[in-house]
Amino acid sequence: MARITPKFVYLIVLLAGLGLAAGDHLTSRSMAGLGAPSDLGNACAPCGAPCTE
Repeated sequence: MARITPKFVYLIVLLAGLGLAAGDHLTSRSMAGLGAPSDLGNACAPCGAPCTE
């Protein structure tokens, strides 16, 4: 039976952390309404500034 080395534990923790970060990023709803400017009212800029047209 193989011994559990600190290198192996570090690898498992690193992979688990990266997996959690990727899963959180992919399930985030922060970019869900990016293509819907009507939700922002009359804002044209990404920061929410009003249109000057």
